[in-house]
Amino acid sequence: MKKKRFKKIYIEITNKCNLSCTFCSPLKREIKEMSIDDFKIVISKIKPFTDYIYLHVKGEPLLHSKLDDILSICDKENIHVNITTNGTLLKNRVLILSKHNSIRQINVSLHSENNYKNYFEDVFNSCDKLSNNTYISYRIWNLNELNLDKKSTSIVDKIIEHYNLSIDIVDKIKKDKETKIKENIYVNKDNLFTWPDYSNNFNLDGKCYGLNTHIGILVDGTVIPCCLDGNGEINLGNIFKDNLDVILNKEIVINMINGFKNGKSICQLCKNCNFRNRFIK
Repeated sequence: MKKKRFKKIYIEITNKCNLSCTFCSPLKREIKEMSIDDFKIVISKIKPFTDYIYLHVKGEPLLHSKLDDILSICDKENIHVNITTNGTLLKNRVLILSKHNSIRQINVSLHSENNYKNYFEDVFNSCDKLSNNTYISYRIWNLNELNLDKKSTSIVDKIIEHYNLSIDIVDKIKKDKETKIKENIYVNKDNLFTWPDYSNNFNLDGKCYGLNTHIGILVDGTVIPCCLDGNGEINLGNIFKDNLDVILNKEIVINMINGFKNGKSICQLCKNCNFRNRFIK
């Protein structure tokens, strides 16, 4: 079987969120939810290009009013789904999430800033149920050189208590970037990053996985080169107006791909992004 072009494609089914975390860049677009008909169009057009989708760019995907229908489409089309969530709605959505075999992984941003009552108890109990068929990744992505600060240490302490972790596992969590704590459940640590923005003073060149392993599609159909262009600054076209192969053969796309291969950032927003430093040395 021929390998498909992208490892994954991000599909923003809603850009609405129920939190306003300081680490997340402000949304400059109209709040919108993708309709079921539009989602079907997107899936039909991206299916020749990938087998894996992530249901976010911006926004909280569990807020989508037709989440069950979205996931049913993915089941039918044999599309593997990753969901990144702040976790506040997991308890209310656990029955929906547990019945869909298309869901491969759920990433829970435990460092999301919220005051939800019983937040950690509800998240852990929900993820314990979901982990029977789905990978769970507890994310703590607000660190400095992977060192746990006071807030992150408190989060880890809650994980340790709930899962009654051994000293060896606790040491791994403190030391390693990713640690398996239970079958299908992991703790993933990473440093706080700066979202690309024209006001950043980076002016960086270098290679990037954008347009290589992945692309993104915003809720209005705008195609973007990566999941960090949360406001669609680099508008490559619209999936509802053109087929994806037409968009990917545009001059700007070809120039960006060739630029990244040669360690050059063609677009200014890419020059103002340092996220690539996490993965590409």
